[in-house]
Amino acid sequence: MIRRFTLLLVAVVAVAFGVTSGAASAQRGPDRIDLVSQTTFVSEAEVSLTVRLPNLQPGRHMQIRVFRPINEPERILDTITNPPTENPEIANFVIEDLSEIAVGSGDLFMITLPDDEVGEMFRRSPGAIPVRIDLTDEDQAILDTLVTFVIAEDTALSARIDLGFVADAQSPLARRADSIELDPADAVDRVADAVNNAPAPVLISFAPETLTALADPTTDGGQRALDRIRRLLDGHLIPLSPWVSIDEEAWRLTGETERLIRLFAQGREVTEKLLGRAPMPIARIDADTTADTVAFLRSVGLTGGVVEPSQIDDVALTQADRRPIEVLDANGITVPVLVVDRAFEASLIGEDPELIAQHRFTELLFEAKTVGTDRGILLDLSTVDRVPLVLLIDLFETTDRLGLTSVDDLLARPSARDDAGSVLRVELLATPPSSTELAASDLRLRMAEAVLDSYAFMLAPAEGLLAPLRDILTAAMSDELDTDSRRIFADVIFDVVADVTAQVELIDSGRITLASKTAALPVAIHNGANLAMNVTVKTTSEKLRFPDGEELRITLEPGLNELSIPIETVTSGDARIFITVTSPDGHLDLTDGSVNVRSTAISGLGLMVSLVSLAVLLTWWLRTIIRVRRSRRAATVSSTPSADDGNPAVSVNEESTS
Repeated sequence: MIRRFTLLLVAVVAVAFGVTSGAASAQRGPDRIDLVSQTTFVSEAEVSLTVRLPNLQPGRHMQIRVFRPINEPERILDTITNPPTENPEIANFVIEDLSEIAVGSGDLFMITLPDDEVGEMFRRSPGAIPVRIDLTDEDQAILDTLVTFVIAEDTALSARIDLGFVADAQSPLARRADSIELDPADAVDRVADAVNNAPAPVLISFAPETLTALADPTTDGGQRALDRIRRLLDGHLIPLSPWVSIDEEAWRLTGETERLIRLFAQGREVTEKLLGRAPMPIARIDADTTADTVAFLRSVGLTGGVVEPSQIDDVALTQADRRPIEVLDANGITVPVLVVDRAFEASLIGEDPELIAQHRFTELLFEAKTVGTDRGILLDLSTVDRVPLVLLIDLFETTDRLGLTSVDDLLARPSARDDAGSVLRVELLATPPSSTELAASDLRLRMAEAVLDSYAFMLAPAEGLLAPLRDILTAAMSDELDTDSRRIFADVIFDVVADVTAQVELIDSGRITLASKTAALPVAIHNGANLAMNVTVKTTSEKLRFPDGEELRITLEPGLNELSIPIETVTSGDARIFITVTSPDGHLDLTDGSVNVRSTAISGLGLMVSLVSLAVLLTWWLRTIIRVRRSRRAATVSSTPSADDGNPAVSVNEESTS
């Protein structure tokens, strides 16, 4: 269908196509032609153009030349940069006395091409018809040149070229060691700037850590900001992101893949919980990403990516020709990526946004006629000049060959092929990791993580007390922090745990006297913290035994905690019991001390020894007594028969009494 389209003047930006602002002003001088509106497609109506001459001086003229249609995109670009001069032209005429025919405010001029001369040729010769307008002085010296195109459209079918969009809405890291520093209004503004008046669904980059900070009850106005962000993101794409912005390549090189996996899992969980949306398995891939890190990203669910032109070899970039590129991981598996078209973004910069939009529109329209498959141009709304972009998108409404789509749709299109017709497969060009000092930080973070795990055993199931500390430890991996900042974050963990554990004290009970073989040893532990703690009480002694074992698991409530430990004496006398209170896993020592014990009870072994000794002593005494008695009896006069004279006989052993 043949259509007619008129542009309205929206704004003027500061730099000319292909050059900087200063250079453009110096090159063009005070005399300038700006395009305001024009007929885009040839129709039954006449072809007209409206231009602005903002610095019109007396004696100025305009020469208008119309050239034969062209179809090749490269010739269109060459015509823009090198205005045509060759003959024959379709039309060539001069408008004199410009100051007498100005319309409107006095610097606007409408140019109508003579339809009776060129109209029929326009209608039967499809292509982009160059129109060159020169501003000249009285001596016919050219002061400025404008080249634009009117289009006689070929209605034959062709491929489509669509624009897709990404944007960055990242807020600074909200956690500053042990506090949250986040401006909710600023977080909302960043998202709003990225998506306001977005022409199509945008892939919005942000750190889920911002959502966590906004949802924190201590963040004033955080919940309202979170509700606004949720509404702003409706209809847009949320990429797969770790909870906090990190350099995956650098951390992977430290061997921390498990921690990285947890970061991505946490990012997904927070996004789903606080936004009610599942993130797309698409991510913006860092410049230092290697094939090994691509493999890691695939392991956490990545199915597509967005990269910068510097990450793709120039030859491959040319072969890709605005199609998805298959990027290899370390296992030879590919992931499709799109390249942000920074060159196209640069081509939208210039003094005359209407003219720029017309140029880009013409190029794309005829490029779509020359390619065999659909193409896509990925633009970054955070960096692209919005004024010519809006004008260009308005022109897209006039044709079915150009349009808008989402990043996931562009990734799903047929992949690029090399010169041999095979699918183009490349490895990313990786810069060195942005941080080369993570090893020392990682060691300290591991220590802090081990301390926090032990602390968790003590406080379980009080996860509410642990979540802020876990967030601090995770935030310490942010690529916004340097080594010293990470150390400060880790020290917060050490300080919190040390402060709590220092409030546990073993109360000195002095000397304890035990009068029986078994007894209950009274132990008092004071918990000065305002929270209950699960601990292990360890007891050791050389002269005492512990029937229930040397370890006792208890919960220390706030205040004084009294417990009894069964003991059994081995021997009477003095003994010392050493007591240590630790975390349940034994990694954190909370307090220690000793108790002196005096035992007056005789143990079973002691009693047995004593009885045996007494028995031996008694036996010795009995044997001695018996022996003495026998000796005494032997020394006495034995009783014998009477002599013949009737007197008793005398023993030979009797001592003489005379």
